[in-house]
Amino acid sequence: MLYNMYDMTMFELTLNDFYIEFLGFVLTLLVGLAVKDWAVGFVKGATFRLTSSFKEGDKVILDGDTALIIKVGFAQTVFGVYNDDGYTWRYISNQKIDTLKLEKIVDSELHADTAEEKAQKLRSFLKEDD
Repeated sequence: MLYNMYDMTMFELTLNDFYIEFLGFVLTLLVGLAVKDWAVGFVKGATFRLTSSFKEGDKVILDGDTALIIKVGFAQTVFGVYNDDGYTWRYISNQKIDTLKLEKIVDSELHADTAEEKAQKLRSFLKEDD
């Protein structure tokens, strides 16, 4: 059986083209998977940074501990936490910001009036009208 030299060359080129395209696809997939986590963290960090709810310097309650927002970065956020060990810095990935229980302290002196305080205010208001 005789092989045509021209047909073998076309087969080799087709096979080489397949391997090149396959290698390109695999590399693109690997780079995409490697960048995905970084991109998600970047977007969440940018979103957290651009929202007006929280900014650097705000006092917050972070998972039950009083904390201060030190730095909001694109990959991670740094909180200064007051706990039993003293003042520590907690580095939290921006991908986990959504899962945290984060509450902003607006005024630490503000409190809800008790029933007695409400009654006293009402008495004072009624006396002023007389």
